[in-house]
Amino acid sequence: MAATNDENQAQDAGGQNLKHDESYKSVLSNAANFLHFLKKYIAAPWTADISADDLATVNKSFVTPEYREIDSDLIYKLKIKGSDVYFYVLVELQSQVDHTMPFRLLRYMVELLNDLFKNEEKDIRERKDFRLPAIVPIILYNGNDNWTAVRTYKEYTENYEIFGDYIIDFNYLLFDLKRTDEATMLLTKKILDIVFLLDKRRLENPENRVSEEEVTELLEKFAPDMPVDDALALLGWLKHFMYKGKLSPENEENFKNILKGGGNTMKHAVEIWRDEMIDVATRDGRREGERNKAFEIARKLRAKGTSVEDIADATGLTIDEILQL
Repeated sequence: MAATNDENQAQDAGGQNLKHDESYKSVLSNAANFLHFLKKYIAAPWTADISADDLATVNKSFVTPEYREIDSDLIYKLKIKGSDVYFYVLVELQSQVDHTMPFRLLRYMVELLNDLFKNEEKDIRERKDFRLPAIVPIILYNGNDNWTAVRTYKEYTENYEIFGDYIIDFNYLLFDLKRTDEATMLLTKKILDIVFLLDKRRLENPENRVSEEEVTELLEKFAPDMPVDDALALLGWLKHFMYKGKLSPENEENFKNILKGGGNTMKHAVEIWRDEMIDVATRDGRREGERNKAFEIARKLRAKGTSVEDIADATGLTIDEILQL
């Protein structure tokens, strides 16, 4: 079984895409990984002097309720020249470009600023020299389509040309995974590089998948140079990316032990996962067949006038399922 991406991203909170978002968030929540992302993939001049010790995550989310099922945000705080700066990262794992993004970001950032403002001491925030901190918005996008949403807030404002500098405006940084050169990713061997490589290859495959062979190849190339903690974090990401979180505790423990070994054991690790997923697929197929058979029996019993309660006892289906037949 290989990695897939659901076409409908607006799933329930337990959906695959939110898990995918959260898996990205988990990797980027490590300060060293986020710093690697800033310096390699954003590479703005002001990233040069930042160290991992300067960065601290803010344990809050400012995604508004209507987007909580499809978005995951990550906030880092650091000091530059004695002043606080916040990096607001939105993991935007949607199959289609959202042209409302400038307004969404505005709402999220205002929520963050409002939280900071109201939690500052009143006598400090009313001082003449008080300033709100800078926020740098970053979109991490892994869709197939080119990102065609406007990149500045003013462009989302009708007739913005009339008003010059007298209207709200900001730019956001965009990391567009599919349009990032794979050769650039291969220059370093960090956990974030292999995460991006695998997801990029999924996007470029017509079947929207990554084979176990590709995973094995990249693991064998990257894992020997990867610290054990990073390799174990990679396990968590792969668990959702490839197999929707389905892995038995026993095989997960085996996989962890193999990852700690590194090197040529990577092929064996993926083989364990493949065998596990064959078992999962077999069990899922068997359960699906049993349910289909139960529905067939229920239809026949309903046609004979059997009570709903008796049908439920005979088939194991719920009363609601039977009533919908």
